[in-house]
Amino acid sequence: MYVVLDVETKNLGSDIMKDNEQILSIQLGDAIKQELYYDSKDPLWTLAMGKKRIASLLSQGHIFAGYNVKKFDIPLLKQFLGVEIPESSIFELSETPKVTELNKMKKYRLEEVCAECGIDVGHKLKMSEKAEKYKVRQDIKAQADAKAKDLVKNKGWSLDFALRYVLDKIAGGHAIFDAYLEFVESGGQKNTLFYEYAIGDVIAEYQLLKALKY
Repeated sequence: MYVVLDVETKNLGSDIMKDNEQILSIQLGDAIKQELYYDSKDPLWTLAMGKKRIASLLSQGHIFAGYNVKKFDIPLLKQFLGVEIPESSIFELSETPKVTELNKMKKYRLEEVCAECGIDVGHKLKMSEKAEKYKVRQDIKAQADAKAKDLVKNKGWSLDFALRYVLDKIAGGHAIFDAYLEFVESGGQKNTLFYEYAIGDVIAEYQLLKALKY
């Protein structure tokens, strides 16, 4: 049995790994049911319960699937929550033959692979729209400018490309974290942007699993 595993983190920087500060939520799901664990006042949906749920699924022989789950979600679960998932219990969507072939041309993001497979990722657009307002904040622009200059120096990127890249990452991180705070304040309402975004990824990745595996 396959279950999609996904996490959201607090990351207000431009490095997708080094700038993570904490796990905000753990999402699990398949074609029928999706679950979201976070800093909830309801003891059934805390991060601690999320850890127990992963352990239970492991003991039942489930395989955890996800896009870049090996390089992002699973390492961060281990770093911040001490969760360990063996290699034999992981199915990495980005290593499937179709995605491997696509990546010969360029590095495909989840949204782009989903588009190739006809899978809707409209939930991503809503968060991107929220992120736009952060791109004009002076503190974020200053942070992005400094980091972009580092990337130009260290990676040889053009300044325009580097600035767009880091500004997208920083603004996106702020949008996700602020949406998370709104979600917590709402008591975990399912009609909030954060819930739709986090669970939207699980649904899209499970559809992608079916498209790539079968």
